[in-house]
Amino acid sequence: MALGIPPSRGASHVPVGPSATDSLEPSPMMKKLILLLGFALITAPAGAQPAPTDLPGLSYDVEFFEGTSYDPAVPTPESLLGYRTGDQAAFPAEIERCLEAWAAASPRAALVEYARSHEDRALYYMILTSPENHSRLGGIKDGLKRLADPRGLSDAEADQLMAELPGTAWLAYSIHGDETSGSDAAMAVIYHLAAGQGEEVEGLLDDLVVLIDPMMNPDGRHRFLQQIVEHRGAHPNVDDQSLMHAGYWPWGRTNHYGFDLNRDWILGVNPETRGRIRAAAGWHPQLFVDAHEMGAQNSYLFSPARDPKNPNVPGNRKKWNGIFARDQSKAFDRYHWVYYAGEWNEGWYPGYSDSWGEYRGAVGILYEQAGFVEDGVRRLDGSIHTYREAVHHQAVSSIANLKTLQANVEGLRRDVLAERREAVSAQGPYSRRVFAILPTPNRSRQQRFLDLMELQGIEVYEAGEEFTASGIDQLGRSFRNRRVAAGSLLIPNRQPEAHLVATMLEFETRMTPEYLKREREEILKKGRGTIYDLTAWNLTMLYGLNALMLDAELPGNAKRYSSPTSNAPAGEPVGGSPVGWVIDGADDASVAAAARMMERGVGVRVARRAFELGGKSFARGSVVVVPNDNRTFEGDLEATVRSSAGELSLVAEALSTGLGDGDLPDIGGSHFVRLEPPRIALLSRGGLSVYDSGSIRFTLDHRLGIRHSDLAQESFDFSDLRRYNVIVLPDRRFGKLTETSIKELKIWMQAGGTLIAIGGSAAELTGKESELSKVRQLPDVLEELDAYEQQVLREWMAARVEAPDPETVWSHTAATELDYPWSHAAELERPDKEELERRDRWQRMFMPRGAILAARTDGEHWLTFGSEGSVPVLYSSSRVFMSAADVETPVRVGVFGDAPDAEAARAGWSVVPTGQELRLRMSGLLWPEATQRLANAALVTRERQGKGQIILFAVPATFRASTPATERLLMNALVYGPGFGTGQAIKP
Repeated sequence: MALGIPPSRGASHVPVGPSATDSLEPSPMMKKLILLLGFALITAPAGAQPAPTDLPGLSYDVEFFEGTSYDPAVPTPESLLGYRTGDQAAFPAEIERCLEAWAAASPRAALVEYARSHEDRALYYMILTSPENHSRLGGIKDGLKRLADPRGLSDAEADQLMAELPGTAWLAYSIHGDETSGSDAAMAVIYHLAAGQGEEVEGLLDDLVVLIDPMMNPDGRHRFLQQIVEHRGAHPNVDDQSLMHAGYWPWGRTNHYGFDLNRDWILGVNPETRGRIRAAAGWHPQLFVDAHEMGAQNSYLFSPARDPKNPNVPGNRKKWNGIFARDQSKAFDRYHWVYYAGEWNEGWYPGYSDSWGEYRGAVGILYEQAGFVEDGVRRLDGSIHTYREAVHHQAVSSIANLKTLQANVEGLRRDVLAERREAVSAQGPYSRRVFAILPTPNRSRQQRFLDLMELQGIEVYEAGEEFTASGIDQLGRSFRNRRVAAGSLLIPNRQPEAHLVATMLEFETRMTPEYLKREREEILKKGRGTIYDLTAWNLTMLYGLNALMLDAELPGNAKRYSSPTSNAPAGEPVGGSPVGWVIDGADDASVAAAARMMERGVGVRVARRAFELGGKSFARGSVVVVPNDNRTFEGDLEATVRSSAGELSLVAEALSTGLGDGDLPDIGGSHFVRLEPPRIALLSRGGLSVYDSGSIRFTLDHRLGIRHSDLAQESFDFSDLRRYNVIVLPDRRFGKLTETSIKELKIWMQAGGTLIAIGGSAAELTGKESELSKVRQLPDVLEELDAYEQQVLREWMAARVEAPDPETVWSHTAATELDYPWSHAAELERPDKEELERRDRWQRMFMPRGAILAARTDGEHWLTFGSEGSVPVLYSSSRVFMSAADVETPVRVGVFGDAPDAEAARAGWSVVPTGQELRLRMSGLLWPEATQRLANAALVTRERQGKGQIILFAVPATFRASTPATERLLMNALVYGPGFGTGQAIKP
């Protein structure tokens, strides 16, 4: 082993100038002496090393499956790993070696690779069943598929399938890479089922097909175990606060890009998730286990979850969760292990592993084992719990659940068949509900949505002709006999996966009054609620697709949607040499096209306004390339433009003229802004959010497909910022920038840089004394609310301007009455500062935990390209940003609408004018107190700083890489910021 000798304290790593000895060449004798000394250092012990002192409780020698004998032809875990299962956590490569060995040696086991991670590690599931069942796996899958879609399935055919088909279980482990015991338990269970002898094991495999996904996050696991290796000392460590146990940024919970894969099941972003959705769905499992870990000082939790429970989960799951929980508790009681259910574990968000399984017809069961890393952990009572015991808990749970399934295969299957028959019935609860997604020019965004529907096995239709229907829109407004355009996408809730469709697409899922009462009590008593994750996730809203929820059956003219053979029809040729090419800016992918063309050296412009050239209309934000901007371009300009568009399934339309029709912009005018290629740096580490940093990095890599640099906060003070013209500060969880960093950022912006700060990072720059931004937070401006209210009213007036009365404008007499912004609030008194502060502290307790809010957009601002009228925003923060007249605010909370009978009224700090209403909530739990704080708050702001600018986002714009509606705002800022918002220098 090579010796790692750290530099002495205070030693400098900075190279110094040459010394007088730098040029001296050692003599041959000296070289030999150096070599011998080096060899001695490597091979000889550095003095006597004391052995670790005794630490009672470190050993755990209980057999995992007592009394079981094993087939000697199947290699043991110890023979493959060099240690017993659970003595330490196995690296991904070690797990892979075991899986391959067992699949090769056991006739009961078959190994299937279902995906590759971002770091190119294989993800597998192991099929474990009897050799007889292995011989008919294709027929078993066909039978399961037939039962899952009971349309046209007779009772007799169903009974026959029930009698023939074994039960199916999907057991999945360690989706969070630093929750390691699950994967080691999976190896113990796989070996037990692959090699165990005796009636119990053989009976399980005769009656069941067991599918084990042993390592759901190999990248995160490898990262975390490498951190353990780096911090493991010569003596055992049982302190769960030490680095060996806790890890460090970005920890091991997430995958390569910082995604929590246990939130991704309904979103389908990551390759790990996409592969396992396809794999698991094909087996229609009756049992879906999701094995996790929690805090080291905890015990063991398993299902069922507490309220709130999503009402789209079939009702019989409560019964079956109870049956499985009773058997699991008996298995634990045998060992005198402690456990609990419910408490913090609620059943609302549908994107967890076990939740997704429940919507697909399984009994979903969550395991949460106290997390003991490697050696073990000392508990509050002084005892030491070992890692091997934690692995044992997970293994015992797994076998207990399999035995319960074995005893109840037919009863559970009949319940699921009944609920699926109801789901597709003309008299069922979903028979008169269709989700309509209206036609959009944003083809790439729609295709992303359709791809997700296909991945989830959801049936999509297309309206062959226009039809009328009643229903509600995304702002909760009811309508009757509204026209729905031909070409609209139609998703009937009445289909085999009705429960999954309902929870993914219904505009709002409401919690019970009983739960709301308890939640409000909790907030009032403790100042915080009990919601564990989001309260809203509607996919049409997150995607920013205009949708309706119709009270109707699927129209007769609807046909199954089929993706076009090519997403990018060829642009029409023009006679002669084109004067330029245009990629329509309505499509999100146009931003990526602009960025990628600039990386290839192409000069690019973007249109501020919608325009029409050559008889074709183009949206504002459209990307334009003209030969005149590319005189020095080396290569085939047209081929580069067309290939850049084609690789993104876009069309580059050739232009025969640069003259706009009528008063519309001409191609050489100021409305076509020349872009500056972005040179992007993304700050990370420190107290910045792993999730938001990773999601932005994913957006840059996979949505935009462009290069960027990751900078560590720890070394930011010493970075040469001149290399970049865009710097992104992701959401911050804790800590702050140094004074040096803030000073350097200001200098950098003054010279032309674009600073983008998000969430907590934006909040850091909006303090009372901030010199970087004039945006403030609500508690800091309670004495100055008039200025903020007047700006909101001024924007509202501008958005509603009509042609003035000619007689008034051309009058020869002085006007006696004028409409001022403040006149709309003249009759509404505002409380004094003390009362405002008291109300704000009170209202802050009720801020949303992941609700979707409606936000209005400035239709002339470059940051809102591709976001016309309004945009849904996922809001999960207690912060409220305030902006007045000296700050551009292209996106604000709330959408005004006409309400003829409404009188002017205050909504918190601002006013809603006479005849108006302000709609905020689109989906999710939003307490009335929160609406008072959030009404008219700033969501996206832009300010000039010298020759540069600062752009603030109140909340993350690319949350879990699944919010295309707000992701477009961020992409505009990243790619167009250096061209639109800064002063560009003429390059020599």
